Amino acid sequence: MKLDIATTALLAQFAQADGPPMYELSPDEARMIGEGMASAYPDGPEMAETRDIEIPASDGAKIRARIHRPVDKPKGVMVFYHGGGWVLSNIDQYDCVGRQLAERTACTVLLVDYRKAPEHRYPAAANDAWDALNWTAANLKTLGGDDLPIMVGGDSAGGNLAAIVCQKAKAAGAPKIALQMLVYPVTDCDMTRPSYANMDNQLLLNTPMMKWFWDHYAPNEADRKNVDASPLHAKDLSGLPPAVVVTAEYDILREESEAYADALRKAGVPVTFKQFDRQMHNFFAMPGLLPAQAKAIDYVGDQIDQHLGRYSQADAVVVGAGFAGMYQLKRLREMGLKTRVIEAGDDVGGTWYWNRYPGARCDIESLGYSYGFDPELEQDWSWSERYATQPEILSYAEHVAKRYDLKKDITFETRVTRAVYDEDTSRWTIYTDTGEAISAKYFIMATGCLSVPKEPDIEGADSFKGPTYVTGRWPHEGVDFTGKKVAVIGTGSSAIQAIPHIAEQASQLTVYQRTPAYSLPAGNRPLTNQEVSDMKGRYRDFREEQKYNFAGIPKPERALEPAAMVPPEERQRRLEEGWTQGLTGLTTKFADALADEESNAIIADFIRERIKARVKDPEIAETLTPYSYPFGTKRPCLDTNFYETFNRDNVTLVDLRKTPMEKVTPKGIKTSAGEEAFDVIVFATGFDAMTGALLKVDIRGKGGTALRDKWANGPHTYLGIAIAGFPNLFTITGPSSPSVLSNMMVSIEQHVDWVSDCIGWMRGRGLETIEPTEAAEEEWAEHNEAMANQTLFPQANSWYIGANVPGKPRTFMAYVAGVDVYRIICDQIAASGYHGFETAKAKQRLEAVSA
Repeated sequence: MKLDIATTALLAQFAQADGPPMYELSPDEARMIGEGMASAYPDGPEMAETRDIEIPASDGAKIRARIHRPVDKPKGVMVFYHGGGWVLSNIDQYDCVGRQLAERTACTVLLVDYRKAPEHRYPAAANDAWDALNWTAANLKTLGGDDLPIMVGGDSAGGNLAAIVCQKAKAAGAPKIALQMLVYPVTDCDMTRPSYANMDNQLLLNTPMMKWFWDHYAPNEADRKNVDASPLHAKDLSGLPPAVVVTAEYDILREESEAYADALRKAGVPVTFKQFDRQMHNFFAMPGLLPAQAKAIDYVGDQIDQHLGRYSQADAVVVGAGFAGMYQLKRLREMGLKTRVIEAGDDVGGTWYWNRYPGARCDIESLGYSYGFDPELEQDWSWSERYATQPEILSYAEHVAKRYDLKKDITFETRVTRAVYDEDTSRWTIYTDTGEAISAKYFIMATGCLSVPKEPDIEGADSFKGPTYVTGRWPHEGVDFTGKKVAVIGTGSSAIQAIPHIAEQASQLTVYQRTPAYSLPAGNRPLTNQEVSDMKGRYRDFREEQKYNFAGIPKPERALEPAAMVPPEERQRRLEEGWTQGLTGLTTKFADALADEESNAIIADFIRERIKARVKDPEIAETLTPYSYPFGTKRPCLDTNFYETFNRDNVTLVDLRKTPMEKVTPKGIKTSAGEEAFDVIVFATGFDAMTGALLKVDIRGKGGTALRDKWANGPHTYLGIAIAGFPNLFTITGPSSPSVLSNMMVSIEQHVDWVSDCIGWMRGRGLETIEPTEAAEEEWAEHNEAMANQTLFPQANSWYIGANVPGKPRTFMAYVAGVDVYRIICDQIAASGYHGFETAKAKQRLEAVSA
């Protein structure tokens, strides 16, 4: 099958109509058929404004036109001339295409209904096209702004007119045209080209039909050779605007489109050439009927974005300037790659830049939560506390950035909005919210696992009249709660850290809890000089221990016996010891702590007793005690006086399981028990974990496939690093890697090193692209799920499986077999020549060949 399935089916439907060939019809009869076909097209996107106008022609006639102004502020104006062989079609039939172009490009689109042949023969259409262009230049203010760039575009005969007006504008010295977009344009009247004789091309447009068009439009053969009928006949094409030329594989106009692109290129005009394989003539103008049409609109939109935006090139683009992005920048820069980092914040730090809520602190001991790649760096920096605060971690990030002069390659206060892979060039184009388009071979998402706060899914959340705060987007200047009546919604990790601090300031604090958490005492304290010195003396050995430890946390060591094999007295001793040993203190005491329900229950019961001992009121203590999921299946929290805070007179706990929240009101919060007024509301509602930041960017891979669509039923990756169908895209600590089940600094370094070594391996072999196979991706997904199902993790409705985000597909998103096992797998895959990956050398770029 040469054409794609949708096109084949459409042609089969046309064949069933069993009518006479269109070239045997009169123009009016042919127009009726075209109007009937167009009735199947969708209405198209909504516009900020759609308005029909009349443009005065130079001969006194009126040219009908339609303005489509996009919802967004226009970035430019496109004058679009429709196809139809100068005989058929009109702006009503192209209305959806015009709307699509306006929406995708954020440009005002002017559809021009030039007069048709045979009623108005050559050069009427060309003259009308020129008059419409000049009217546009004189009326830019009404189209969106005096300084907007003007582009021209068209398909088939419309592409012919777009090319012609560019030549006219060059000869006249105005208007200035920023870009010409030519979709399978008619560029001369030579019907002896091989593409006209090829039977595969005789589809919606065939050789007799093309002759029919020319006979109606320019019956005098001498006229057809004029440059304002056949723009390829121009003697000098230099100085014309940059061109985007799009063709279809099975189109009799393909060769003359290629010839014009080649002639422009030889004249020094920048040309982007794209052939849509398995497509026929007219596919661009058939919205709703052919999937390739939408892809072509996207492609054209991408090219226009590049031309209108600031365009630059790099070897690699990294998104995010947290610890992953900074180290990735350092590695690639050392390899000699020109690397750009794009960061939404105004400084480095990632998670630790944004999360500035009161009490924000790491739950990994600070001596182990740092880079291990440079022995001098670890000697140069000293931590002050057992668990570093957010300000101290941010200071460490700034220290690293300064030490390696990283900021010179980081663009701050800029968000990546879209990234598109071009199969013809094997490069990514990364678009930002500042209008820049960056072309890069390698595209690396270092956006973090917990960097997109989950928006509160509570009715009326936007209606509250007082100030509201989200823990994951805390004001950098801080918040003073002194004397305020405050509500905190949530009792997850950030709330557990923030609540004791807010309670010390607020006149009254009410905490709304849906699901209680397991929280252990942090036991934070200042580090002694001896402790710091001792660690610096053994850092090199410690780093190796981290690499081959289950969670990247060497101490405490994991027990080898299941709980059933440990005597009761020894169990209790281990539990008492683990209670003070931090994040993994209790999960490491029995080999089956996260795999066996009875073993887990021993730990959970111990924690429940400790919670109840810390809270004076038995009813409040019971409300704060978790029962609905096994310990450790949600990331345990570390706290400083969290439970003791509920012994304060100014703190109230509301159990939303007994009194469900109904809505947020302008004055406060309404539950089934009534409404309470507040001065301030704090939303500690967690994150859209693992996939949130990746899907915030509209990432399009091969065939225009959107990552969001590929992951509609849950994220599938290979190793959490790469994704089938998205060549040269790497995700640092992505879904189905150990990531959030580990010391993130250890996992970040392992990922960055692996990705960097992979790129180095590719470059050493002259390889252009790498991507996983679908089979390898599926095998990894099955393995990831099998590992998770051997544990108790799936029993919890946690953010590990996306349960906290309404509508998010449920799938376990982290690799549970451990950092050590994962590292060994990744190393063996690399040593095998990257088993499970497909590589390719550079493609021979498609060049237009003149006839």
